Amino acid sequence: MIHRLALATVLIVVASSSPIQAETLEQLRDNYQKAHETSSNIEDPKFGTEGFREKLAVWADGNKKSQLAAQKLISALFKRWIEQPNDETLKTEIESVYQGLAGKRSTERHTNAKSFITRISWPLLTDSELTDEQAELLSKLIKPRGVSRIGDVMARVGLPSEAYGWDQQAAYAMALIRLGKEKQARQEISNLHAKASTNYKANPKGSLDYGPEAGASRYRDYVDYLQLCEVLSGFQDSVSNDHKNAAKHVTQARNLRYKLSPEAMVLVVEINRRSKADQD
Repeated sequence: MIHRLALATVLIVVASSSPIQAETLEQLRDNYQKAHETSSNIEDPKFGTEGFREKLAVWADGNKKSQLAAQKLISALFKRWIEQPNDETLKTEIESVYQGLAGKRSTERHTNAKSFITRISWPLLTDSELTDEQAELLSKLIKPRGVSRIGDVMARVGLPSEAYGWDQQAAYAMALIRLGKEKQARQEISNLHAKASTNYKANPKGSLDYGPEAGASRYRDYVDYLQLCEVLSGFQDSVSNDHKNAAKHVTQARNLRYKLSPEAMVLVVEINRRSKADQD
């Protein structure tokens, strides 16, 4: 129980830099409904029309407030769902709010929504008591888009590609591990490792910026992802109770660079916890 409460706390911290503990779930629902309704009623500004810049500013502000309210609500809903995994209405509500947050596919808004869900999924996916239904929903929400597969193919023939959706692919691999889909998970990890390795060879100093909303996870480089692939493989071995091989992967990750990213560290903590629990 302590472990689950800790994860729930991490989930809220990762999801938003502003405190939401003081707001009840009902307040967050009300805030979201009001912000969403306000945003929906703002007319899309047409370029070249009178007052375009002013209208654009109002439209952008309305959308930003609606998306922030949706993010806070989704975080709180996931927290409640951890505590009440059999509540189907929470699952339905999460899906509904996410659809409103993501909007249409192939848009920047949709991409940002996936990145947000990816960030809050990490502490959930390491929770040993996460249900299959919860893991299934997370896998559905963070599943990489088709453009990621283009990079997979390019890496296999030795061509570097844009580091698009790598965070989603790593989280998706974790979700597959939790669902017991070992072969698919290892394939995702292998694909991600191939891309990170190919890009690193082409540009060892290459870096990535996930924006200020990512917090401690904002800046990344290719070594971060090479390490993460090792730790993901270790996490999969840990889930299978192969603690010796799991520890070997962690060592290989630290051999690349001793300092690990926040995402990798969360997994290492869980790997160590599982190993200790098994010994006890």
